[in-house]
Amino acid sequence: MDILILSIFAIVVVLSFVEDYMPSWQKIPILIGICICMVCIAGFKPLSTTDARTYEYYYYFNYNPIIELATEPTYIYLSRLFVSFGWKVGAIFLAYAIMAIPMKLVILWKTTPYIFTALIVYVGIYYPLHDVVQIRCGVAVGFLLWAMIPLAKRHYFKATVLTICAILFHYSSVAFLPLLVVGNMRIGKYWKYLLASAVPICLALYVMGFSAVSFIPNSLVEGKLDLYRDMSETGNLDEYVPYKQIPFFAEFILLYFFIFFYETIEKYCVYAPILIKILVLELACMIMFAEIPVLGARLHELFGMFNVIAYTCCLYCIKPRYVARIGITLFCFAFYLHQMLYHLYFH
Repeated sequence: MDILILSIFAIVVVLSFVEDYMPSWQKIPILIGICICMVCIAGFKPLSTTDARTYEYYYYFNYNPIIELATEPTYIYLSRLFVSFGWKVGAIFLAYAIMAIPMKLVILWKTTPYIFTALIVYVGIYYPLHDVVQIRCGVAVGFLLWAMIPLAKRHYFKATVLTICAILFHYSSVAFLPLLVVGNMRIGKYWKYLLASAVPICLALYVMGFSAVSFIPNSLVEGKLDLYRDMSETGNLDEYVPYKQIPFFAEFILLYFFIFFYETIEKYCVYAPILIKILVLELACMIMFAEIPVLGARLHELFGMFNVIAYTCCLYCIKPRYVARIGITLFCFAFYLHQMLYHLYFH
């Protein structure tokens, strides 16, 4: 599987360096082909893949009250439907891949002119994470990306409906709700000061031992939060220190790059006000919910897909563009290799 993903990665890297000279009619059939390959890889993954056995257990034994309480209703009811047809767990892997991957590719096509550069980040970081491993999160992220489009146009009802759809696929999508209120507010001078200081303040609070977990109403995520806490206390999760994570440094740099070049980015990207707030939110979640590592990681990873669009904004500010593309490619390739080797030798 890693060879197949790396092959797609290599293809989109090459295409990214020529995409400025390609008309849309040439890009579309290539994207369709890439989409089909990605759906097949994620949909027909082996059960040896990370979390696949867990999903298989939830697929067949979701009448267990604990599983039913902690698992999103979409997965529960789709599993029961597919089981009633006599289909094996691979059916739900394929169904989620078909829902998530085309939706995200269409949204990326609509939100950035640098589609193949965006795919470097998507294939190198978030595709293995969301669509191969965390399949429920993969679909939820698709709906949240979709919600960003009407939100930027101040179509709040449509954005809210799409966010509710995301919540039904992954409960952590609740964290997107505040963005429905402040997401598309224009970034002025005072907003910049607030956004620039938010992450350092969160880090200071984290060092002092403050955690935002105590502010989450247990009734809101009853069962799920207890499950996450039990996993942490029983040692089923690796030690999770936010500022020691590779994504933290990359996104920290990306945030301040965004703040420094915000006026330039805003001219070309109508989603800039939303993207910069999401960057702050994902870093803040990573820090403030670190008491329960998997919760902090899940919230951070949920919003990570928005970075696919944010990274392409570097091309508006760095000239020549191939310099930015080389930097993005090297980072994503190194990140993928790190994750691949980590899971190969330490899991």
